Amino acid sequence: MKKIKIFPFLAMLAMLATSVVFTACNDDDDPVPTEAFITEFAITNAGGDGDLRVEGAITDFNILVAVPFETDVTALVTDIKVSEGASVVPASGTAQDFTDTRNFVVTNGEVSNTYQVTVELAEPTTPAITDITLVSEVTGLEYQTEINQGEKTIHVTFNELQSRIALIESIEIAPAGTTYTTYSGSDTLNLDDDNITITVSFAGEESVYTVQTTVTEAGFNPDNTTLLMDKSGASGAVPSIINNENNRGAAFDGKHVFVASRQDGNQVYYWDVDAPNEDPKTLTFGNVVAGGAWVVSDVVVKNGNIYVSNMVNAAGSVFKVYKWESVDDTEPELVLEYTIPDFEEGADIRLGDAISVIGTPPHNGYIFASNFAWPNSASEFYKFSFNGDKNVTPIVVPIVTQEALRMGQYGRVNVIPGHDDLLMVTGAEMAIAIMDYSGDIKFEATESIMQSRSFSPHIFEYNDGLYFSYSVNREWEANGIWYDVINISEGADIIAAFQGLNSGNIAEKRVFRHMLSGPAGQWVSAAQGVGFSNDGKPRIMSFGMMNGFVVHEFSN
Repeated sequence: MKKIKIFPFLAMLAMLATSVVFTACNDDDDPVPTEAFITEFAITNAGGDGDLRVEGAITDFNILVAVPFETDVTALVTDIKVSEGASVVPASGTAQDFTDTRNFVVTNGEVSNTYQVTVELAEPTTPAITDITLVSEVTGLEYQTEINQGEKTIHVTFNELQSRIALIESIEIAPAGTTYTTYSGSDTLNLDDDNITITVSFAGEESVYTVQTTVTEAGFNPDNTTLLMDKSGASGAVPSIINNENNRGAAFDGKHVFVASRQDGNQVYYWDVDAPNEDPKTLTFGNVVAGGAWVVSDVVVKNGNIYVSNMVNAAGSVFKVYKWESVDDTEPELVLEYTIPDFEEGADIRLGDAISVIGTPPHNGYIFASNFAWPNSASEFYKFSFNGDKNVTPIVVPIVTQEALRMGQYGRVNVIPGHDDLLMVTGAEMAIAIMDYSGDIKFEATESIMQSRSFSPHIFEYNDGLYFSYSVNREWEANGIWYDVINISEGADIIAAFQGLNSGNIAEKRVFRHMLSGPAGQWVSAAQGVGFSNDGKPRIMSFGMMNGFVVHEFSN
């Protein structure tokens, strides 16, 4: 009987199995690598007509695409190839704005790489505007401009308070030897015109760029003005309790109109503009308010406090200022007492006709009291500085005007938002000026811009607009009493904004005017106050002696 030899056969099976096992192990130890790369990158709509394909140059994780100069880089469509199994964001085939370098992120599983893609415009071979700077004719401030080479447009953005007259401050054109002309034949462009063009010429070829404008909303719309209260001479509604020359000072806190009155006794009346049909009320004097040639003369509202002055004009008399913390305050505080010294020859002192308050006296800040200009032709303030002490000695601040003869009666100052070192100043014999706390005049308007007897200047901001308002009383002319609101939004600073005003543009910059009286006002004084509603809308009160007051609310 034949014997079967199985051991060699088993050995062969074992060797085969081992080979299979080793092969499987080698496959697990050497997997195909996962990659997240951009392998190709192209722009498919380059050129002026948007029909050119341009390949990008890939260097590590940076991609540079040089496209023809006429290309509109704000909406370029990409064609991107990536590693197998990977995806890219933003996706291939979508339009992207390449005004600035953009990031593209490639992801494959847990692997991710970021590429920076830059699109550059090649040097132009046809006439082109490569850069342009437009500035306001009024202030020299630069407008926002954007050139679209594909559409041959120059887009200019400015707000509705800025001048429509722009100057070409600089322009870059190419290739070398290119010239340009504007539709008007000059570098002055009226941005309100319908067809504003700039033509560039080179080697017999022309390119015409069209200027397009976007005007953004700013400030208030005068058409949306609301008359909250009218108790003025123009409407014949002056209250009988404040209709004579014994009512010279008025103030406003955004809700209440205050009038200091010596008519039929001494009172400080106040009206609530949110309840225009209610009768006026009076501040409580208590046992504090007393003394002076006039017991009450001027009234000012500052930081929620109400300040009232008396008037004195004799040596040895006591000039006083009182403070109420609110209309409900029944015990006013005497914050200032100053005894008038003996007069030097020809130097009469009369204080209290007009006061100005800065800060919160007596805790801090200042009280400016103008010395009445008649009969001694004074042009000065008595400045009282406070730091918690009520017993203060004033510094006399002379006002040496640059344009006018002197400050005159009813001199007042007011703060300038954002400029703690500067003040607005006005008086009966000058227009409006800007000064520092020592009285040094930094700017003074001429009569051709703002008339003298422009009183109580206020600067306020609303909805990205900067405004300047004041009241005017031209008693000797048949022009009456009115108040103006001027747009001063243009300017590198407040002085530049005022310097940008001139007789040629002041009418354009005047955004609102309201008459308080008929043909003539018989007395000099006028006053104004600016406050805000609970929802932030500016409110302006204007007062004229013997002609009452009005209150308007402005909005956009």
